[in-house]
Amino acid sequence: MPTLARPPDRCATGDPSTARASSRRSQSERKAETRARLLGAAASLFAEQGIDAVSVDAVAGAAGRTSGAVYAHFGSKQGLLLGLLDEWRHALVEVVAAALERASSLEGRLRAVAENVIVDPDESTRRLMALERELWRMARRDGQIASAMRARASDAHIRMTRGFADYRDAGLIQSATDPETMAVAFRAMVVGLEMAQRTDPVLDVDRAAAALALVVA
Repeated sequence: MPTLARPPDRCATGDPSTARASSRRSQSERKAETRARLLGAAASLFAEQGIDAVSVDAVAGAAGRTSGAVYAHFGSKQGLLLGLLDEWRHALVEVVAAALERASSLEGRLRAVAENVIVDPDESTRRLMALERELWRMARRDGQIASAMRARASDAHIRMTRGFADYRDAGLIQSATDPETMAVAFRAMVVGLEMAQRTDPVLDVDRAAAALALVVA
């Protein structure tokens, strides 16, 4: 009985369409990696040195890329800032939300925020808070950055409001204050306490948690 011929291996025979698809995937992966490296370098440098003090060349050098890569991906330093805002759109509120979800009791949740965001944040959270301050400072003189920051703050406010509404419905919070006002006060308290602790580190977890409890008392 004659045997059927095995169909040719398209990859082995160098099929052009397969080669092109592989090339496109590789190029896409390289672009994504370069973008991520540039954003990571920018976030670190802006937080540590301030946005005004950091040049496009410095960001490119820290990322192991050329300044041309920054312009190719973002167009300008402002474009890099906007890209960073888009990439970190929910980062800060997610840090706070994650801390709030680490315990079942209200006291435990407040202590988690006090410890992990205010008193003893890890390096990533510390850098994020510093970057947040730098971006708000930049927003005062750049309308496009200000608009992006307002959109980001609005998203954070909505998420925090829903969280406090859920806590009240679950009986974790007995306050008569509406959840939206509570969200505004809580975010302001977290940011204010973190800044105070950074300049004069006198708070311990108990005192920071007690201050946060005033918002939901």
